[in-house]
Amino acid sequence: MRHWLCACLVAFAVNGSAVQAQETAFPSKPVTIVVPSSTGGSIELQVRLLADSFRERTGQPLVVTNRPGAMGATGTTFVYRAQADGYTLLASPNTPMVFNPLTHKSLSYEPLKMTPVVLLGVQPLVMGVRGNLPAKTLDDLIAYAKANPGKTYYGSQGVGGGNHMAAMLFGKHIGADLKHVPFPGAGPAGQALLKGEIDFFMAPLAVLLPWYRSNEIKILAMGSHDRAKDAPDVPTFRELGYPEDFILTVWSVIMGPPDMPSAVADRLNATFVDILKEPKVRERFAQMAVDPGGGSRQDLAAMLARETKTWTRVAQDNKIEKQDN
Repeated sequence: MRHWLCACLVAFAVNGSAVQAQETAFPSKPVTIVVPSSTGGSIELQVRLLADSFRERTGQPLVVTNRPGAMGATGTTFVYRAQADGYTLLASPNTPMVFNPLTHKSLSYEPLKMTPVVLLGVQPLVMGVRGNLPAKTLDDLIAYAKANPGKTYYGSQGVGGGNHMAAMLFGKHIGADLKHVPFPGAGPAGQALLKGEIDFFMAPLAVLLPWYRSNEIKILAMGSHDRAKDAPDVPTFRELGYPEDFILTVWSVIMGPPDMPSAVADRLNATFVDILKEPKVRERFAQMAVDPGGGSRQDLAAMLARETKTWTRVAQDNKIEKQDN
């Protein structure tokens, strides 16, 4: 019995040392980050901006791969089912983490069971309106919508996505009958706004900024806490007296599969936080009108919980029906 107990203790010590050594050596091979959207999007560019510094700090490459489909659910499911060793991560926008569970009857992943790693970046949603709309302020837009019930059209990147939900929140708040026109992405919706085919589009600032600068469209309000330096003349919804719900942002986060070892997740967090502090990285993010993220894993978990609570209420208030996958 004594020999058996000693053998077990030795085995436990050896295995524990092996796990500790593995965590200490992390990463010992390339780390893959899955982007659940098509090539060329903002989040992919954000991740690629981290790659050189990641290699310099860890000695390992950061490999970016795209797995688009099903409003981000395809790539998210892939990571959710991956081995929880820190070598397969997800760079996700709002939709897979918060909105898909509110708009899909069934999903192959549970966002809040995934391992938070770091907040990657944030940019405001802005209220963009067509250039020839007779509105110079948000109040003008509201007056126009109420004077044209059922004839004021807004675009989105698809039913249940972030800008669709934000527009519904706006419509409910002002008590106007707005009509939804879904598009297969921010690019087509932005082009429709530019051509005057829709009246407004609540979009990420970076999407509309070039047309705003060339005076082809107007931006009447933005969902950030403070005014953006890229559009300093545009007031925030909060300045205009709107409630806390109108802090409307498009964010990107890095997540891991469920049950990742804390030591590995903490090490990834520390590495990414340091990279996001680098002046060259911050400058490149600023060029995309994105505020670099950072913060602790606990901060990220709290943010995801708040966002889920807020948008669950919005979905319930607007009676959003879940769709078949």
